[in-house]
Amino acid sequence: MAGFNGTIAAGIQPFDTSSSNLGTMSYNWRANYVKSAHTQMRYQVIWDGLNENEEPLASNFSTPDGDIINIIFRVYASTQFPYPVTSADWDLVGTIRKTRDIANRSYVNGQANLSGQRFTIEISQLCQDLLSYSLVPINKGTWQNSEWGGMNGGETKQDNVTQGISFYNVTPNGTYRHIWVTATPEVLLANGTVEEATGAGVSLSFNKIAIINSVAQFEKDAIYYAVKYIIRKFTANTNFPRGFMSLCPNYTQTTNVPFLKQVRMDEEAEWLYWWQRDMGNSGDQTTKARLKVETYLSNGSLQNTMYLTDFNSNLDTEVVSGPTTVFKLNQHRVCVQNVSPTYINANAVDNSGSTITNQIDSSTSYYKIHLEYTSQTSAVIRATEFRYFGIDRETANVPFGFVRFHWLNRIGGIDSYTAKRDVIEGLSVSRDTIETKSADRTWYQDKQTNQPSAGTNLADSAYVSNTMRGGNLYKGGREVLNVKAQRNNSVFTEPLNKQTAEWLEEIMTSPNVWIEMNTDATARGNTVNPYQRPSTKGYIPVIITNSEVETLNQEAGLVKFNIEYTLAHKVQTQRN
Repeated sequence: MAGFNGTIAAGIQPFDTSSSNLGTMSYNWRANYVKSAHTQMRYQVIWDGLNENEEPLASNFSTPDGDIINIIFRVYASTQFPYPVTSADWDLVGTIRKTRDIANRSYVNGQANLSGQRFTIEISQLCQDLLSYSLVPINKGTWQNSEWGGMNGGETKQDNVTQGISFYNVTPNGTYRHIWVTATPEVLLANGTVEEATGAGVSLSFNKIAIINSVAQFEKDAIYYAVKYIIRKFTANTNFPRGFMSLCPNYTQTTNVPFLKQVRMDEEAEWLYWWQRDMGNSGDQTTKARLKVETYLSNGSLQNTMYLTDFNSNLDTEVVSGPTTVFKLNQHRVCVQNVSPTYINANAVDNSGSTITNQIDSSTSYYKIHLEYTSQTSAVIRATEFRYFGIDRETANVPFGFVRFHWLNRIGGIDSYTAKRDVIEGLSVSRDTIETKSADRTWYQDKQTNQPSAGTNLADSAYVSNTMRGGNLYKGGREVLNVKAQRNNSVFTEPLNKQTAEWLEEIMTSPNVWIEMNTDATARGNTVNPYQRPSTKGYIPVIITNSEVETLNQEAGLVKFNIEYTLAHKVQTQRN
């Protein structure tokens, strides 16, 4: 059993406190509970057994301790919270053996005389591979549970289990992961061999973090999410906006009506995603958590108030004195709620929890939504920003229809938009051909024979196949080996101001885009299992083929996007 000389400590890591080595390195000591998987995530071990200008030596070994020559970093992931108790219950997603860093040299004297040695890794690319997306079925309130999410991206699972519900072919939620990194030294023994240190206290455990599938633009976006995108127990305000996971400009902290995101009365899927960290205070925990929906008339006067609570099924609860059922103080997960007009009208409840219907009607101009908590003392706080939605009442273009897009947005949630102008559909086809020798076109099977006498007709039963000297005009010489076909489509948006155009450019850059389609296949899914697929519409993946997009044209004024796309499932064709 090997130990090591000196001690080890955590250096750089994604999340730490004021008492750490990061205390003077960054604003608020890198105290970011949620990180973008697409930003740098360094983990560092500092060992004080040698300085940077010294070499580990076998001669420094004194039973049972020796010099550290490598650090083994183990990266674990999970969607569970509370965190799994032991490492065996986490998913081990990577093991990295790291030798010491290149020595730092002083600008004063050029010497590499810094005390301690450092071992640093960066795991963002590993984390990116863990995340994808998680869609909620159209017309469903929320996903089935937080740990396993909804309709997840990632590799397709093997499915060869013949039982009603298979518990073996389920992909974890693609929107987030909890990450835990440990570090264990490898020690140089007296005989020159290397052995992993064992025993109590030899491993270092870094602070656990969460990652989401977001991507920040370095020229414009802050990547410090604690202020903007982490929903906490405190009231949202201008300094702490507590935003939903979307860059759509339909948000505000005030009563001023901002950009109204347009939704149609027949739409069944409009989503709000958010990161729920903690809620309530010890001794005064939250008894109600709900999205408050307020509808307004065209003159701005309040019309109806209602609530959505489907996402509650994904939050942890407990029973406290009373007995009273409350939400646990810490949640640490992504939540999602359907806020489309169709879903609200069919599923919203009033203040007492009783079902109400058709609160969004022909006189409704717009509605706004925010998350609110009610505590044991009956105090109500607004936990998020407001999101505003306007009712689009344009008559549907029945012969051509509208095209509704959903996409993985830059904060890691799902956004949507309906494009309605100049729909074009087409098909592009390519063929691979081969040229073969033509068949003899002069031979035809005669109906008569000379046996047993001239002019005798052949019996019909004598013909085995119609290819017997059939005059093979139908075959060759050039033949198609295979046909490749794909559907090409395009649609224009409404005229867009700069802010909206910058938001919608996400469609062009997102790796995952879908359109809603009502097909025989999606209707069958609704018939077979209306609980899993409560709509006859389905998400059909598309690939955006635009090579460029114009978001600002000062001379022309408002811009319009021509969204060009092809179905990700190619048109099926036969072999010859």
